[in-house]
Amino acid sequence: EKFVTIYSSLSRTTTYTPLFPPRTAQNNTSQSTQPFSKNSTMSCFSSNAEERKKKWMTFMETNRLFFGSGNDDENENENKSCLIVVDVQNDFLSPTGALSVPNSEEIIEDVNALVDVFSERNELVIFTQDWHCPEHSSFASAEKNKKPFDEVVKCYKKNEGGEVKVVQTLWPDHCVQGTKGAEFHERIRVPTSAKVIRKGFRKRVDSYSAFLENDKETETGLSEFIRGVNKGLELSSLTSSSKSDDNAAKSPKITHCVIVGVAFDYCVRFTAEDAFELFDRVVVLEDVTRAVNLGDSVKEARKAMEQKGVHVVKISDGDNNI
Repeated sequence: EKFVTIYSSLSRTTTYTPLFPPRTAQNNTSQSTQPFSKNSTMSCFSSNAEERKKKWMTFMETNRLFFGSGNDDENENENKSCLIVVDVQNDFLSPTGALSVPNSEEIIEDVNALVDVFSERNELVIFTQDWHCPEHSSFASAEKNKKPFDEVVKCYKKNEGGEVKVVQTLWPDHCVQGTKGAEFHERIRVPTSAKVIRKGFRKRVDSYSAFLENDKETETGLSEFIRGVNKGLELSSLTSSSKSDDNAAKSPKITHCVIVGVAFDYCVRFTAEDAFELFDRVVVLEDVTRAVNLGDSVKEARKAMEQKGVHVVKISDGDNNI
């Protein structure tokens, strides 16, 4: 029987089962309610890059429950974390970009500091890159009598039959493959060890999430990549001659995900929601994001992420209850 599921651009109802259920009034464990410790210096970030990096390092070490154990030799079999940096490209970050996100250049130094911290901890760093073809279906220019930020309904056929309807925001042409606007901002440091995931390159469908395109079925390849990394960690642990059978049973894996970038109310939001398919804990550092801010998009994004169990942390406001 044909069925139709309707999604709005600010409401995705796909059901996920996280490995650890999100916090609820009926499900409070000692881990999920442990206070989130704020470094007293974090509310006023230093302009010095090295000091900024040290502050983030201290912040993460203080809150290890939410950021994993890093490369601590004494805890090498504990949970690991990864950093996802979302769409830090010229068309979003530059004030003259085609889809400039207000004040987004302000996050660049903190993005770089976090990339350095995760790299020094020998943990996975992932960059997403919007990579649209010309005349992409999400562009207002591809629709008759439409202008940027109008909304239309897109219909996608589901693999098991039926279709899904998605309310698509129409955007100015942006991040077109091979253009300057699609490149990472020149001040962003992308290590050679980082994984770059390009999304939104299929003409018929947009892709906010780093994991799934907006048809809710087509994968970007990131999920498969992370599963492969975890499999490699498991095999490495099992074959290491220095580990006992007891330790081998505690093979490390990436169970924590930290997300920064743009835009908070679109690509960051949906990346965070979909991340629960793979990770036990998902943290969005709101200070290191910026929003497009269309209507109630920021309020709706924060509410949706928190309902999913995402820890949305705003350090500059003294957030101490992750």
